[in-house]
Amino acid sequence: MTMLVALNENKNLIHITEAVRGLACNCTCFECGETVLARKGEINEHHFAHASNKESCAINPESVLHKYAKEIIQESMGLLLPAVPDSDIEATWWTFDRIIPEFPLGLIRPDLVAYTDEEPIFIEIAVTHFIDEIKLNVIQSMNVKTIEIDLSDLLKSDITIPSDDAKKLILESLEHKTWLFPTLPKPCIVNLKSNKNQSVEEKSDSSTDSTQFPTASSWEDYQFTINGIWVHARKFSGGMLSVNCTYNPEIIAMLKQWRNEGGGRYNNKYKSWNYWQPFSETILERLHLMHSTEK
Repeated sequence: MTMLVALNENKNLIHITEAVRGLACNCTCFECGETVLARKGEINEHHFAHASNKESCAINPESVLHKYAKEIIQESMGLLLPAVPDSDIEATWWTFDRIIPEFPLGLIRPDLVAYTDEEPIFIEIAVTHFIDEIKLNVIQSMNVKTIEIDLSDLLKSDITIPSDDAKKLILESLEHKTWLFPTLPKPCIVNLKSNKNQSVEEKSDSSTDSTQFPTASSWEDYQFTINGIWVHARKFSGGMLSVNCTYNPEIIAMLKQWRNEGGGRYNNKYKSWNYWQPFSETILERLHLMHSTEK
């Protein structure tokens, strides 16, 4: 099998057309990591070959494209993204402060975690394998913006990988980019009413079937009063609990201590403290117990 791509001295993809002839290319095999040379003679098709003369490796086109997409996004430190659902952010070029590839986050490992103004965004590269429901539920529960880039058409095209044409399509085309989070949600609002006999009464329309809100993007809203301060909580169906309040040093210190206790993250953009299952259930229970019914 002809090897048309390899890795250069910086471990980036290089096509045979861009390589210097022979061992001077300083390249290694994309699959096995062995040293390769660039054979660019007058008779045979130009290709990479193992310096050891062993048989050519089978290069997986999906793996090549997946690596290339991550590579050029990291090199460009940005890309054009479509309008963010349910927000005033229009389609525009996003510039990132830093990008971390393959960063493990509990049950998931996003292809890229990019940061802009300290806010993370997950970037998922899809060639033949796309985000499944389990991973999607985790992403939505984490309340982190996530874009999926569908490169399946590029894989089937005649565009050379790597090339300027492929780079332009990945970075600048909007047609193959979809926001996995946020999406336009169907809110499920739980009305909270205080009385002297019950700290918090959750009311809902008895005629409403909970199965009307099966997606992980639905939520329940709670309003608590703690030491005279309003505290708002939003519980997402994926399990995450987001808590915020008007500024109060004591309550902020409490929310921060809970984060240290059970894990969580402060979202500076939304000024909220986010907690995940199973600790999110503990936080919600504590807020119920602290809720004041006094008028």
